[in-house]
Amino acid sequence: MQQSSLPLQKLRDALSQSYSIDRELGKGGMATVYLAQDLKHDRVVALKILHPDLAASLGPDRFLREIKLAARLNHPHILPLFDSGEADSFLYYVMPYVEGESLREKLDREQQLSIDEAVHHGRAIASALDYAHRQGIVHRDMKPENVMLYEGEAMVMDFGIAKAVSAAGSETLTQTGMMVGTPAYVSPEQAAGETNLDGKSDQYSLACVVYEMITGERPFSGATPQAIMAKRFSETPKPLRAIRNTVPESVEKAVGRAMSTDAGSRYSTTAQFGQALASGSMVTPTSTATLPVSPTSAAKSVAVLPFANQSADPENEYLTDGIADEIISALTKIQSLRVASRTSAFAFKGKNEDISEIGHKLKVSTVLEGSVRRHGNKLRVTAQLVNVADGSNLWSERYDREIEDIFEIQDDISQSIVKALRVILSEGEKKQIEKARVVDVKAYDYYLRGRQYLQHFRRKSLEFARQMFNRAIEIDPDYARAYAGVADAS
Repeated sequence: MQQSSLPLQKLRDALSQSYSIDRELGKGGMATVYLAQDLKHDRVVALKILHPDLAASLGPDRFLREIKLAARLNHPHILPLFDSGEADSFLYYVMPYVEGESLREKLDREQQLSIDEAVHHGRAIASALDYAHRQGIVHRDMKPENVMLYEGEAMVMDFGIAKAVSAAGSETLTQTGMMVGTPAYVSPEQAAGETNLDGKSDQYSLACVVYEMITGERPFSGATPQAIMAKRFSETPKPLRAIRNTVPESVEKAVGRAMSTDAGSRYSTTAQFGQALASGSMVTPTSTATLPVSPTSAAKSVAVLPFANQSADPENEYLTDGIADEIISALTKIQSLRVASRTSAFAFKGKNEDISEIGHKLKVSTVLEGSVRRHGNKLRVTAQLVNVADGSNLWSERYDREIEDIFEIQDDISQSIVKALRVILSEGEKKQIEKARVVDVKAYDYYLRGRQYLQHFRRKSLEFARQMFNRAIEIDPDYARAYAGVADAS
């Protein structure tokens, strides 16, 4: 599409009542972006003006009606829409000005990201997309240029803009010489010209972005946009592990499935794709050291350290480790919260390291630590959530309960962390984290003992682990996790 330059003084005059325009920040496929001051709210914003030819083709009424949908989106990984309107034939929309870089700029500079960082951003973007899909909005132009990195966290921008252009002017896109979507990332169905797209199209595009973050290459390339899009139907991208052999097999499988040519073969939801990515993200302190070092690189992140055993019996350590394990498992289900893996967090077991140093090494902004004292059937559990930046206490609690209340304690701690970090949960995540357990406590006790033996990775330990899991099954024949434990110990 021909991007005719905008008459800056005319634009300033048209918007002078609401915005003071400073300078041009850049041009995209659909709009020119300006740095501006929101006069009413006294804040710096990114003012985006649709290219004149496109604006003239669309007309204001339908475009602005569609753009209102994007204004309803409220998610921690979506850059919100502040305002939109028409002024002297200019169609515009306004978003926060983010002091940071786009994912495209980061990839241009670094070529490829660490596997952990790529998975982290992939999960965050998947969370944002899934939220929008549940509101009936498909992005349609998911690419690195549309992801800003703010304090180390991915923020998807221009949400609903491509949809608005497509819905308001599908008949005029050919006339203006543009297409909705970017050839390197569009789904096969979008490349084929389908307009009635669903969330699986965005899922495909996100998989292309994750592929590029991990390998430093786009899955498809060609001399022309048409050639790039045609390859979706005739070629299969190189497997991730063929380019980078340290990629977990589960990550390779997740990306491959989300990039299926047949939409029906992809994950049912983009949230499921994000969860599949996470299942292969086992980060160690050594590998996290390759991440960019920045004290603000993990705005919504937590490490759950192994709880200290303050019981008279040292064998109760299986219980203290089990409580931390359960909290990690519950928090990992939340898309918009990055949780340090068990391997990473438990590397600090028994070490007297400063919380700020632990947070720095694990690249998290908060750390949960605690202790457990057991005397017979009585439990005392203490927990506190610490802000790594200044060492302040964000939340703390002490529980004096019976052993039968262990599930309630673990759930309460998980929910308290979510509240303290102001994490926004989807309805599905709320149900998962609040899900009531109906496991027999004695069976659960044997299960935790089995998990403890399983961590030792010795033949005798594996045998003991199987015995513990089988005892749990004898007490509770429907205990699925105990059966999984038996499989892990085999």
